[in-house]
Amino acid sequence: MKCISSFAIGIGLATALGLVVGGCSSGSGRASTTRNDGPAGSGGTAGGTGGTAVATGGTTSSTGGTTGATGGTTSSTGRTTGATGGTTSSIGGTTGAAGGTTSGIGGTTGATGGTTSGIGGTTGGAGQTTGGSGGTGGKTGGTGGAASGTGGTTGGAGRTTVGSGGTGGRTGGSAVGGAGGMASGSGGAAGSSGGAASGAGSSGFRFLVWADTKTGTADFTTESNQAKALNPPPKFTIYSGDLVESGFAAGPMATWKAAINGGTNNGMFDISFVVRGNHDSTDPAGFAAFFNYDTVAATVGATNLTQQQKNLTYSYDYGNSHFVAVDVPDDATLMTAAQIAWVDSDLAAAEARGLTHAFLNWHGPIYPVAEHCCPSVPAVIDMLNKHPIVTATFHGHEHTNAHVRINKSRYPNCTHEFDEFIEGAAGAGPQTCQTGRADDCFGAKNGFAVMDVSGKTLTATIYYVGSTTPLKTFTITKP
Repeated sequence: MKCISSFAIGIGLATALGLVVGGCSSGSGRASTTRNDGPAGSGGTAGGTGGTAVATGGTTSSTGGTTGATGGTTSSTGRTTGATGGTTSSIGGTTGAAGGTTSGIGGTTGATGGTTSGIGGTTGGAGQTTGGSGGTGGKTGGTGGAASGTGGTTGGAGRTTVGSGGTGGRTGGSAVGGAGGMASGSGGAAGSSGGAASGAGSSGFRFLVWADTKTGTADFTTESNQAKALNPPPKFTIYSGDLVESGFAAGPMATWKAAINGGTNNGMFDISFVVRGNHDSTDPAGFAAFFNYDTVAATVGATNLTQQQKNLTYSYDYGNSHFVAVDVPDDATLMTAAQIAWVDSDLAAAEARGLTHAFLNWHGPIYPVAEHCCPSVPAVIDMLNKHPIVTATFHGHEHTNAHVRINKSRYPNCTHEFDEFIEGAAGAGPQTCQTGRADDCFGAKNGFAVMDVSGKTLTATIYYVGSTTPLKTFTITKP
């Protein structure tokens, strides 16, 4: 596999997501391509006006309705029945396989026992539900797969490409793949067997990465308001430790919270997932009690929140991506064997759910580039080699903004390449990188990174504090 990164300097925020800079080559894992367009707009894929018939034996109804699996029959006004025992409910409702039932306007069900929620909400397989509002006329996928969101589409084998931002769609139900899938309503489309849609956002979304404020709350306050003004603003933020200077305490933490909220309670604290740094390590129980990731996950629409250690080491899904936060409040060499085993198992579970990306977050970098150079973590690399889902890792500890491609030139035992971003200058920097340690280093000022996920592509854009002009944009595309 080859990864090629490209860059653009001095481009305004409105076009930042369409630019690419830098360059690297690698041996496996993903390829980087030039982005020439912005995020896709709303609208489903391949949907023409009116429904289309699908699967063996399906027949088309009079007004846009479509049938599902073998033996499904149609009725008038777009209402559609499914296989064995399926029943129809209100306007445009459709049923799935054996015993599935619908609810709401345009709601649809998945496989055995699945039920829908909300207007147009849809379910996954065997009773697994996807939350969130799917928009009028949500659709089902094949064999328990389900899609939601305006114009969303599902992919195959559990991978999701759902929510607003579908490409090339027009008003009308679009065709479904897979056994027994059916389409109805406005613009949505369902995918092949096992596809499951996320209720939280879609495969196209934005999040923010930053770390290390300590006493630099003035810059952090500016960065928060700068991030809040992005168009679109981030769905959530990841903060990689060292919130305060001299250990967890009520006063400094209140000051940090005011800063992350931009000094005006702009709400950024409520959408932030945080891990400890070495400067926050004095009171782990107090630190854990300060945060509540059940609430944060619910606020941003994250799903599958799993906590190995409450509010310290945890993971969650958003759209087509999985996020892992590990409590390593210093160098990455301090990650324990138990934590490595937990991350290993957690990543395997995410892969089994058919997700596209995994992003890992803890304080000390896997490959340090600046003042904390140069411990190594071959055991972590050995574990990550097993998981092609890993796209990037995010860290602080070093007070710089830097990017490193982790490959055999960095770790001889690396067989699965990925990208590391060190964003430890949210007030505490700046710090320059050591010669040859980083592929890209922006240590002249404090700043942060914006991450945009679109399908298999991650676009990373680096900003200095107070500037809306990107320093550099990286585009990383998985095969």
